[in-house]
Amino acid sequence: MAPKIAVIFYSLYGHTNTLADTAVASAKEKGAEVELYQIPETLSKEVLGLLHAAPRREDIPVITPDKLIEFDGYIFVIPTRYGRAVAQFSHFFDATGGLWTKQSLSGKFATVITSTGTQNGGQETTAVTTIPFFTHHGINYVPLGYISPTTVNMTEIKGGAPWGSGTLAAADGSRQPSPLEIEEVTAHAKHFTDVVTQFKRGAQRAAAEAAEGGVASSKAVKEVRGDRPTSTSAQSAGSAASSASGTESQKKKKRLSVKGIVKGVKKLLS
Repeated sequence: MAPKIAVIFYSLYGHTNTLADTAVASAKEKGAEVELYQIPETLSKEVLGLLHAAPRREDIPVITPDKLIEFDGYIFVIPTRYGRAVAQFSHFFDATGGLWTKQSLSGKFATVITSTGTQNGGQETTAVTTIPFFTHHGINYVPLGYISPTTVNMTEIKGGAPWGSGTLAAADGSRQPSPLEIEEVTAHAKHFTDVVTQFKRGAQRAAAEAAEGGVASSKAVKEVRGDRPTSTSAQSAGSAASSASGTESQKKKKRLSVKGIVKGVKKLLS
């Protein structure tokens, strides 16, 4: 069974939407079942208008905390504010308390793709400061590492780090994801999908082997019980034989004792 992955993003100017679409296509290419969601908006229409925000995608459903249970892994595409996740993402994370109390997400997987205004605006710290959320839920974090040559590419200014891929939007949001950044996001999403797939296959195989082992063990026990008496039966049979032997011995002793007395009496009277 293919892993089920949710790509979850928040986008104000469209940069992370582009990265999320790339992640969806890449995970699907690796055989995963993928669904795209966006984080609930917390700003009013008036504020969004003042920020000149891009129109919100109406064709993409809004994620709810309970929906997270349905997936094996999550690719979070997070814009940055002051080197950490935007308030909309933090608000969503805070709403997962009910899942935390039951540890409903424990054992699942997650990774982070980010967008910052500048090179040093949070390409690494956004992922690092999100890991505590994963840790409290028992979610396994999967970094990008250096599996893609784009991570060490120094031919141009680009986003991304070993913690996860990303883009640089410029302070005014005028810069769009570059081909090199898209390539790195592609490699990142595929790597994440491979990790989740490998784990799920291993878990399924282990479960199947455990089930087969249980059936084989039960069959072996039945075969042994059919060929040999159980320990309880053997003990009962032994006790019965011992009891019968003891009774016969006592009877024999009693007969010998009576004969001896009779013989002695006859001798005295003669």
